[in-house]
Amino acid sequence: MWPYHLAPDGNAALPHHYYIGMGLVALVAAIVWDDHPKREPVAVMMAAVGGCFAFGSVWPRYPVIGATLALVANAMVILAPLRPAWWSLWPRRHQVGIILLGLLAADDVVQHAMGWPTPIDHLWKAGGRAAVVDVFGVVAHVV
Repeated sequence: MWPYHLAPDGNAALPHHYYIGMGLVALVAAIVWDDHPKREPVAVMMAAVGGCFAFGSVWPRYPVIGATLALVANAMVILAPLRPAWWSLWPRRHQVGIILLGLLAADDVVQHAMGWPTPIDHLWKAGGRAAVVDVFGVVAHVV
């Protein structure tokens, strides 16, 4: 069945690490854009924003289209800095950052679209969620 989840974790509005990864990709692309105006990372910015829109707004209503668009956008983010034309233009630290953040987002979208176990989701289910809930419970109690 495609996609594996009709809505990511039953609710696309939950805090997914797809949003974190793609949001930070957009931030890094904006930094490149600001620091180097002639090196506009338009494709990366559009893929990051479009991927978040597909994941959060399209996927819950049209699962096949939303999952496909989110995966394609994520692939564009990961592959864009590897293009030879950009390899010589972008600062190396930004290229590496975008690729790593794209892989963070891919961990979430691949798990929800294909149902494959991924490392971060495994850690989340193996105690990460409980740890986060406990920390926020302590903070809420103190405040």
